[in-house]
Amino acid sequence: MKIIRCFFFALLFSISTNAQLLADELDKADAAVANVLFEYDGSEEYASYKANEDGSVDLIFASNTPDDLYEDIITQLQNHPEITSVLASQGGPACKAF
Repeated sequence: MKIIRCFFFALLFSISTNAQLLADELDKADAAVANVLFEYDGSEEYASYKANEDGSVDLIFASNTPDDLYEDIITQLQNHPEITSVLASQGGPACKAF
């Protein structure tokens, strides 16, 4: 019975540790995207994103976002050490800024 209790507590500790690690990955990825987008004035008008627990990021840009701007932001995010992967598209509604 003592072995079962020890195993149970070890399992609980492992689960809570993994949950914290996943939360850290999400927070780091979220902060990384926010910092990159902050460098682009008005990015809140043409880009939205969601950071995931595994450190990956999903982004949707306005359909009329200039290709060079889109590629520059995506390249920075793909090369960022806190982001594991980037899934992006230019499928959002058109932005009046462009």
